Amino acid sequence: MIIGVLHLKPLPGSPHHISFDEVIDHAIRNARKLEEGGVDAILVENYGDRPYFQKAGVETVACMTSVMKDVRNEISLPVGVNVLRNDPVAASAIAKAVRAEFIRVNQPVFPSASPEGFLEPSSAFLARYIRQIDLKVRIFADIMVKHAVHFAGIDDYLDSLERAFADCIVVTGKATGKPPDSEELKKVKEKATLPVFVGSGVNAENIDIFGKYADGFIVGTYFKDGEEVNAEKVRKLCSLLSESGLDPSFFEL
Repeated sequence: MIIGVLHLKPLPGSPHHISFDEVIDHAIRNARKLEEGGVDAILVENYGDRPYFQKAGVETVACMTSVMKDVRNEISLPVGVNVLRNDPVAASAIAKAVRAEFIRVNQPVFPSASPEGFLEPSSAFLARYIRQIDLKVRIFADIMVKHAVHFAGIDDYLDSLERAFADCIVVTGKATGKPPDSEELKKVKEKATLPVFVGSGVNAENIDIFGKYADGFIVGTYFKDGEEVNAEKVRKLCSLLSESGLDPSFFEL
């Protein structure tokens, strides 16, 4: 399974925002390219809003909801949402409004130190909020997420993620576009009881290697030329992946 990341242009309220119409046009155009290239699902992320708040502003939640509704009208794939830096409650509210199939949670358990500050674990409040709004989504939970310094190890995360109601584990490298350590990925796959996704650094040269230890891939940077998705790159990577791994019916709840 390959999930294509839709990196939104800067939204209203962020330092580099210029035009909301362009945000929408860019999102729809690139979502279509991801679908045409053959991805199994699309993850929408407010990537252009850096530097990020730990908790998203109301304008971010409102605008992401608007953009995602327009994207959903143009594609037929499952969609998910990740609100940076670590705001799964905002992601859940958006998911409820647009009927998204999954959310990504960057710091579900244990704290970490990030450029945005000290990230607190979010799973306890998130579980109750999801119940409160009657939301049915798959939860993709990062383990030792990129761009952060962690105080717990892989074994600690693995012992806690299932209790935090995670449905999938996401393994990343140290930074955006950087692949994870293959030995660490192998360790996670051997010990995990949940499906494992590689969440950064996947490309046409290494997907066969990571494919030995992963059930799926979340791909953003590799698919792009600048700010635009290259449909040929999407098509090439999807063609290299064998049919083994997680079936798209996983998103059916």
